[in-house]
Amino acid sequence: MASTSTDAPEAKGAKKIGPARIVGIVVSAVLAVAMVAIIVAANTVLPKFNQIINSYFGVEQSWSNDGVDTSGLDLTYNKADYDMGSISEAEETLDKDIAGEGYVLLKNDDSSLPLEKGTKLSFVGGNSRSLGVRNQTMLESTLGIEVSSSDALTPAMEAAGLSVNTTLTDFYINGKGKDYVMGEGSVSYGDDEDFSINECPLSVMRDAGVLDSLEGTTPVFVMKRVAGEGRDMPRSMYNHATSDEDKAKSYLEPDSTELEILQYLNDNFDNTVLLINSNAAIELDWLEQFPNIKSVIVVPTTGTYGAEVLGSILAGDVNPSGHTVDTYVADASAAPAAQNFGDYQYLDESGNLTKYNYVSYEEGIYVGYRYYETRYEDVVLNQGNAGDFNYEAEVCYPFGYGLSYTTFEWSDFSTSWSGKTCTATVTVTNTGDVAGKDAVEIYAQSPYTDYDRANGVEKAAVQLVGYAKTKLLEPGESQVVTVTFDESQLASYDANGAKTYILDAGTYYVTAGTDAHAAVNNILAAKGAKVDGDKALADTYVPANAEVDTTTYSTDSLTGVAVTNQLDDAKGDVTYLTRSDWTGTFPTHDGTPTTQVSTWGNEINGEDGVSYTYGKTASAELLAQLDSTDSGNPDVKAWDGELVYGADNGLTLADLRGLDYDDPKWSDLLDQLTPDDYNLMVARAGYGTEYLESVGKPAGTDADSTSGWSWGGTGMTFCNPMTVGQTWNQEIAYRLGNMIGNESLLGGATGWYAPAMNIHRSPYSGRNGEYFSEDPFLSGAMASQEVKGAAEKGVYTMIKHFAFNDQENHRGDRGEWSMATWLNEQSARELYLKPFEMCMKVGDVELNYVKQNDDGTYENDTTTVRACQGLMTSFNRIGATWCGGSYNLLTGIVRTEWGFDGWIITDNADMGKFMGAEQMIEAGGDAKLTTNDQSDMWSFDSTDAVSYRYARESVHHLLYTMANSHSMNGAMHGSTFVSGGGTGMQKADIVRWALTGVGAVGLAIIVAANVVCEVRRRKRA
Repeated sequence: MASTSTDAPEAKGAKKIGPARIVGIVVSAVLAVAMVAIIVAANTVLPKFNQIINSYFGVEQSWSNDGVDTSGLDLTYNKADYDMGSISEAEETLDKDIAGEGYVLLKNDDSSLPLEKGTKLSFVGGNSRSLGVRNQTMLESTLGIEVSSSDALTPAMEAAGLSVNTTLTDFYINGKGKDYVMGEGSVSYGDDEDFSINECPLSVMRDAGVLDSLEGTTPVFVMKRVAGEGRDMPRSMYNHATSDEDKAKSYLEPDSTELEILQYLNDNFDNTVLLINSNAAIELDWLEQFPNIKSVIVVPTTGTYGAEVLGSILAGDVNPSGHTVDTYVADASAAPAAQNFGDYQYLDESGNLTKYNYVSYEEGIYVGYRYYETRYEDVVLNQGNAGDFNYEAEVCYPFGYGLSYTTFEWSDFSTSWSGKTCTATVTVTNTGDVAGKDAVEIYAQSPYTDYDRANGVEKAAVQLVGYAKTKLLEPGESQVVTVTFDESQLASYDANGAKTYILDAGTYYVTAGTDAHAAVNNILAAKGAKVDGDKALADTYVPANAEVDTTTYSTDSLTGVAVTNQLDDAKGDVTYLTRSDWTGTFPTHDGTPTTQVSTWGNEINGEDGVSYTYGKTASAELLAQLDSTDSGNPDVKAWDGELVYGADNGLTLADLRGLDYDDPKWSDLLDQLTPDDYNLMVARAGYGTEYLESVGKPAGTDADSTSGWSWGGTGMTFCNPMTVGQTWNQEIAYRLGNMIGNESLLGGATGWYAPAMNIHRSPYSGRNGEYFSEDPFLSGAMASQEVKGAAEKGVYTMIKHFAFNDQENHRGDRGEWSMATWLNEQSARELYLKPFEMCMKVGDVELNYVKQNDDGTYENDTTTVRACQGLMTSFNRIGATWCGGSYNLLTGIVRTEWGFDGWIITDNADMGKFMGAEQMIEAGGDAKLTTNDQSDMWSFDSTDAVSYRYARESVHHLLYTMANSHSMNGAMHGSTFVSGGGTGMQKADIVRWALTGVGAVGLAIIVAANVVCEVRRRKRA
C-alpha cells in the first residue's frame, strides 16, 4: 500500500539546528536587546535626570575672563577659610564641640559619673552595635549601598582611657545577638513602617553564656528609638509587637524584653548607665523602678566624632553642658497635642473613606512646656479649672534641664530697659571642683487679662525670650552673663479681637531660670506663692500703656506692613484649649474610630483591642476645596505689556550682582529669557538648577541634609540639629552654618536644603532629629545663626518645611493627596511661623561685587543683602489649601509682611499630583523640587500673559538669589561661562556617552561573534 504520511522529505544537505546553537542565538538576542536598551535609556531616560546626576557627582563649570581686564579686581567674592587638607581638623573640632555641649546629663545620682580611668564598660543592648557608626549618605541610600556596622564604641572608649567588654560586643556583632535588629522605622520614605524593637532577650544572653562577662564591669544600657521621613513613631505597638502587653504600649516606652534586661542590671549592679540614643523625648517615669540606674545621658546622634566625645564624657575629660530642648514626660499620649496626632481620615457624606487625611491642633499654643508649666501655675494659684493635674506625676524632666559634673550659683540678677530693649544680667559662679559651662535661660510671663479671656488670647505661664552659654568656668570663677530681648517678644497675637499683635497692660515678669520649671517657680515665689523658687531671680516690668495696646506691634518690624489675619480659613470647626477652662476644653480626638485598621501607629482605640484609623465626615464643600487647585490669590492678573523672549540686551547675571531686587536692569535681563528657560526654572529645579545660556546663569547645585551636605561638600556629617539645639549655644550654630559654607566653597554646592525648623509638637514626630526643639524661640535662634553663618560664605539656605509640617504621617503620602492641617492663627504666628520669621529677620550679610563706574571702569565694592535667601514649602495643607500653593501664606505673610524677595521652592514634587506649578507661582512660590520631566503636569505657555507674569517673577527670585551667591565667584561683566572640565562635558554627559559606548561596543561584539560563529559553522558544514 502507498504511504498515507503527509510529512515532506528532508531537503538534501539540510541539518537540524542543535541545542547549543539555539542557546547561542537566544543569548545573543537577549544581550543585543540589553545593549539596545542601554543605548535607548542613555539617550532618552537619562537626560531627564541630568541635573540630579550632575549634582550628585559635581558640576564642572567655571568662568573665562579672556579679553576681560581684571587687573586690580578681586573676583573671589566668597573665600574659603580652609582647603581640602586643612578643613577636616576644623570639622572634627566643631563636631566634638557640638557633642560635648549638646549631650545632656539627665541624671547623675551619687555623682556616679564620671567613671575612673580603666573602668571596663559593658554596652548592653543590640543597638550598641550601631552607636557611633556613621549613617548612610543619601547617595548610598539611593544606590542601596550598606554601611559597615563595625564596632565604633570600643576604639572610642579606649581612646578615653576606658575599656570595653569585647565578649559582649562580639556577641551582638557576630554571635546570636546579631539576629536581633531593631526595625528601621520609616521604610522607603513612608511607603511602609517597621518599628519593631526586637531587643535581644535576656534568655538568649544567658544561653550564650555572655552574662558572666558583665561581672566586674559597669553596664551601659543603650536604649534607642528611630523614625524617619514619612512616618511618625507609633502611639501603640499594635502592628509591631507580639504580646498583648507590648502591643498596648507606645514606642516611647520600654517593652517587656527591655524591662527584663533593665531589671537584671538593676538587681545585679550598683551603677548602671542609661544611654538614650533617640531624637524623641522618651517616657522615663519607669526609672523610679530601677534605683541602681544611677545616670542617664541623652545622645540623639553621634555625627562623625560623637562616640569619641561620649567616651570623654564618661571618663570625665569633657564636662557635659547640654540642656533639654523638649519636656520629658511620663505619658506622651496624655499631652494635649497627642490627642490629635497620627492617622485621621475624612469620610464623605455617604460614610466612605476618602483619599484625604487631616490633623487638628486643638491644643492651640499649649505645646510642650507651655502646657505643663502653665497648668502647673494655675494649679498652684487655684485658677482656670485646672482639675487634678499633678505636675510631679506628669513631668520627668522639664524643658531646659541639664546637669553638670560641677555646680553653679546664680546671683545679682537684674533687668534694665532702654526704650523697647530689656537687658537681663546674672552672675554665674562655678562652685564645684571641675571646670564647666552653664546655660542661662531667660523667660518672661505676660499677664493673662480679662481682655484675653474674652477674646480667646492665650498666655503661657513662661516663654523663653533669650539665652546664653557661659565660657568654660574654672572652679571658683564667675562670669556676668548678659541677655537682651525686645518688648515685641512680650506681645501676643489676638486672632479674634484686634486681629493683630497686642501688648496687654499690666505687670510682666522676667526671670532667669535653670529650666522652664525653675522659671515659673521663681515667678510664683515673686508673687508670694509657697513653691521651691527664688524670687531674687525674678523681676517685673510694667509697660507704659494703661489699656491693651493694639497698634504698637500691628505692623511688621522689618517692612512696616500691617500685620493682620491671613489664616482664618485654617481655623476649622474645633474647640481650642484655653487656660481659662483647662478641664472643659482639654482636647479630644477630632473623630471616632472607623472600621479601617490603622497601619500608621494609632493607639489601640477599638473596644476589640484593635488600632483603628480615626475619621470624621467632610462636607461636599470641604472635599471640593481639597480637590481644588485654587491658590486663594484674590486678583490673578495678566502681564501688562508685550511678552518678551530672547531679547539681545547684552547682560549676564554677573552684571546684576549687588544690585537691588527692583533695579531696572533686572527687567532687561529677564527680557532675555526664553520659554524653555521658564520651563526649566519653574518646573524642574530639584537638587539644583541648570545653566541658562540666555542670561549667563551658572548651574546651581542644591543638596540636603540638615547635618551636612549630602553632596557638594566634603562628605562630613555633623551631629544633628536636635543635638545642636541641646548645646544652647548660638555661637556653635553660627560656626556650623559657616562651616557648611566653607564646605560648599570646596565641594561646589550652592544651595542648602536646611536648616529645618518645624516644631517638636509631639515626641512622636518622625523627624524631630532634623528640627531643634518644642520651643519656637530656641528653634529660630539656632536656625537663624546657621543661616547667617552659611550666607557669609555665599550659600543660600532653603529654610524648611514651611509650614506646619510637624507630623510625618500622611504629610504627602508620596505626593498623592496631602494632609489638611487645622489650627488657629495665634498658635500659627507664635509657634510654627516664628522660627521662619526669625530667620527672615536675622539681618544682612556683606556682599562683595564689582561695580561699574560712570567712566566705564570697574572696581570692587560692597553692599549688604538679607542673609536668608531661600525657603522650602511643605507637602501638607494649611486648612484645605496646599502650603506651597497658598497665596495668604506665601504672598500675604512671606512676600508682603516679611518683605521676602528670595527663592521659594517646594518640597520634593516628583510625584506631587496636588503640587501644581500654576497654583504655586500664583501663590508666590517659584519652583518645583523635581528632577523628572513635568510636561505631563505643566508646561509654560509662552502665549499666556498670566503665566508669563507669575513665571517671570518666579525666575526673578531665583536669579536674584543666585546672583548674590558664591556661584558668581570669578565672574564680572564680560566673563564667559565655561561648562565642563577638560572634556567640555558634565558628569551626566560622560555617563550618557559611556553607556552609549558600552551599548554600541556590546552590540558590535555580539554581531562580530555571531558572524565568526556562522563562518566557522559553514566551514565545518
